[in-house]
Amino acid sequence: MHPSTQLYKTAAAQIKLSPSLKSLVNSSGSLPTAIPAPSFSVTSKVFDGIRSNAPPYISRKTWLTIGTATLITVNSPETLCQLWDYAGKKVEDAGIMREVGLKCISFNGIPRTINGLGALRAHLPEDVKKALPTKAYRQPDESNISRITKQSRELWDSIYTPFENKLLNKLGDSHPDLPIHILNSHYGPLLSDPPNLEPEEYKIGRVLSSIIAITCLRTQRGVGPQLLSHVFGLKKAQLTLNPPSNKEGSNEIDKIAQEENWLCTDQGVTWILESADKLSQVVTNGEITFGGSPGLDSESE
Repeated sequence: MHPSTQLYKTAAAQIKLSPSLKSLVNSSGSLPTAIPAPSFSVTSKVFDGIRSNAPPYISRKTWLTIGTATLITVNSPETLCQLWDYAGKKVEDAGIMREVGLKCISFNGIPRTINGLGALRAHLPEDVKKALPTKAYRQPDESNISRITKQSRELWDSIYTPFENKLLNKLGDSHPDLPIHILNSHYGPLLSDPPNLEPEEYKIGRVLSSIIAITCLRTQRGVGPQLLSHVFGLKKAQLTLNPPSNKEGSNEIDKIAQEENWLCTDQGVTWILESADKLSQVVTNGEITFGGSPGLDSESE
């Protein structure tokens, strides 16, 4: 044990908060606690409505992604647990929701992801907890740092082209380390899926990662320019997708292509935005739980 460790422990044990300070920290106006869930019957109707307003080939993974990102953004861990129950209480769903929740850090910060994923973990039955992977895939080291750096620019460029360099320069004017942090802490290691992530179905992918961004930013409010950027980013994803064949739903690969291409259309983006709006409205009763102001992550076309 380092000599200072015991000193810190001793000092920490002596720190107390006055009643007035505790009261100020937990004042109701600061919304110190997470938002409780509506009744399951209410949220189930919302989830049903989200699904019914999309084409039948929209997958469980997609509406789980939208629901998870919305509920983590509004900070309602109880409703997040209801979403898992509604989806069918499957191990795969929990794994997908964990990955989505992790990516929400890039748009909401760490605390709300801690709240949501912690509550989900506590809610899961023991057999589901034991079935979830325990291996970490995002630890940077000498063997993967080049790949992470490469992934960061590839994802960034795919979202922001033709303004990718202009935006980085603008961010750098605000702080020289801002673009460095955004690329190397978020776009590379977090928003890009680790190539060796297992099982394969837990990978979120390019399209759903953009949907996470859109959902979080829509629900967060006050960040219209960033939201617009990621709407453009999702639509640009269509440029790299395989087009669905004429034989609708002929096989699993074609179903995925059909779904991803639709999500990148105006109709698909409208469904994403309206789904986030409806769910957040029901959970928060229209109360703004996460404010913000327009920033630099924007483009115009």
